[in-house]
Amino acid sequence: MSASSSQARRLLANLALISAVSLSLSACDYVSSFTKPKQTPEEAKAEGIALGAGCRQAGQSLEDCYQRNPDALKAGIFTGWKDMHEYMAAKGIQTVTPPTPAPAADPAKDDAKGKDGKDKDAKDSDRSSRARERDANRDNARSRDRESSSSTTRDSTTTDRRASREDKQPPKY
Repeated sequence: MSASSSQARRLLANLALISAVSLSLSACDYVSSFTKPKQTPEEAKAEGIALGAGCRQAGQSLEDCYQRNPDALKAGIFTGWKDMHEYMAAKGIQTVTPPTPAPAADPAKDDAKGKDGKDKDAKDSDRSSRARERDANRDNARSRDRESSSSTTRDSTTTDRRASREDKQPPKY
């Protein structure tokens, strides 16, 4: 019994060692995020100043800027907004209005429309008319080929065109 109990203890010790090493190694990235801050306070304030200046130039109110950027420092946003307001007033710069996003369409209407906004039925009719046109052009070309092959004399322009094609060398790659 002593031999089997010692083997069981060794197995248990090995399992404990393996699990401890694997757990400690799996948490390396998690632990390193605590030791190194993502952003210094100076960087955070500078980012807030830039955001505030951008909001003022775009004509957004200070409250809107706070709502759109909840993670940024409010003091930095206010400083940037105020500095840009003073600068724009001194230089006579008008606000730059951002383009308005397209209104959200109803999903039921989107099902009946394709990617380009046309109705599926309209797209199908466009496809069928193009297919008919392509077939008609193909039939006309075939009939012209038959007529030209059945005639014994050829136009000089046709032979000149074919000769010029034969003279051209294929591109070298």
